Amino acid sequence: MEHSDFQIGVEFLTEAGRWRCTDVGTRTIAAIRLDLDHDRMWYEGPPYAIVEHVFDEEGIAACRRAPNEPHYDDSGKSSLVIKSRLAGEFGTRSED
Repeated sequence: MEHSDFQIGVEFLTEAGRWRCTDVGTRTIAAIRLDLDHDRMWYEGPPYAIVEHVFDEEGIAACRRAPNEPHYDDSGKSSLVIKSRLAGEFGTRSED
């Protein structure tokens, strides 16, 4: 991507994952990394609850535009086995 491709709110990809631009400087941009396990409130700001990272000219060149909708591979979800935990299911320990 080029520096001119960035605006606040634009999402992009790097080898480390998905990012959202939070500031555009003269030669740099700032961004927050979007992780699946974060509470969405962490992405509201400024100020942000997570660290903003700065991308310089070389870092910007390694970025690529993210698709409009995030895509996550949940193909293993159908093979998950959920078991309830009932009291006594694992045995009890006698206290002496």
